[in-house]
Amino acid sequence: MELAVALAIAALLTVLLFNLLPLGNQILDAERQQQELAQAEQALLGYMRSHGHLPAADADGNGSADGAASGWLPVADLGLPSRMRLYYQTQPNLTTALPDDLFDPVLPPADQPAPSSNGLDLCMRLLLNQRGNITMAGLDLPLAYYLGHSGVSGHGRLDAAAQWKPTAQTLPGTADAAGALAVIAAGPGELAARLSCPDRLARAQGSAQSAYAAYSALRMTEFNLEFRSFDIHIAETIRDQAKVARDLAIYALAESITNEAIALTLIASGWPPDGSSIGAGVKQLAKSIKGIYDASKSLVEAQETYDDALSGVQDAGHRRDLVSTFRDRIKALHEDARDTTIGLDRAGLNP
Repeated sequence: MELAVALAIAALLTVLLFNLLPLGNQILDAERQQQELAQAEQALLGYMRSHGHLPAADADGNGSADGAASGWLPVADLGLPSRMRLYYQTQPNLTTALPDDLFDPVLPPADQPAPSSNGLDLCMRLLLNQRGNITMAGLDLPLAYYLGHSGVSGHGRLDAAAQWKPTAQTLPGTADAAGALAVIAAGPGELAARLSCPDRLARAQGSAQSAYAAYSALRMTEFNLEFRSFDIHIAETIRDQAKVARDLAIYALAESITNEAIALTLIASGWPPDGSSIGAGVKQLAKSIKGIYDASKSLVEAQETYDDALSGVQDAGHRRDLVSTFRDRIKALHEDARDTTIGLDRAGLNP
């Protein structure tokens, strides 16, 4: 009896073992497929960051891209193990060097750098593909790339080709009808988000707008500086005119003093007293005294005007210095924003 029970239990365990082993193998195989697909996807992201576009497919299975839009994943170009056999399909307009004018941050004409193709052009192409709802051949979905596992774990390219049927592709996130092959894919918008394209484009364009605003402020400040220089020229002209007026007042005062001396001479020359000479001298003396008074008053006013003119020149120079200092600050801001923009554009998708 005990032997019969033991044999029955052993038979039951054997049946369970034979039923569970395939299930366990399927679980392990599915996990392996997902891991290899995730590894391949990370390699694609790294390739895009360094090259600015997706790799083309490997049509002959030698591991290198040969310009095809569908075929095997070019594992050699991506630095992946050669044993990985993954079906790969991508949009043709994402696999070649992109035009260098898809994205250029708008800077002032004097600061606009020469166009260069980089990851930001790839970002713009992804966004344009998303906006245009460009679908992938055979799937009728707007995808940037599509990866399907062949189910083969070794180097068997022929076995992988026999296992994978491109004409019966399944939708991303599902398996084929037999539930054996895993696939993943990314749309252009999703891929752009993974590459941080919206943030990088926004930073580059925002920096460009800051540079343009600083450039406008710089131009206005330079115009103000030119006006301040003209203001100094006007102040210097007023100063020179005031100096001439002061010199004329000094000359008029000297002339009045000379006339006074002449009047005194006329009065003295009338001794012994001569009525006509004394009368003429007194009249001339009175006239010269009034001239001295008027000339002295004009000299004081001319000196005040000259002093005000000197102060005006100093004030105009001080205002020009303030504007010049402000101009230098605005210029530094403009150059910093310009250099930051160009740096962001040149960096592309690199950190």
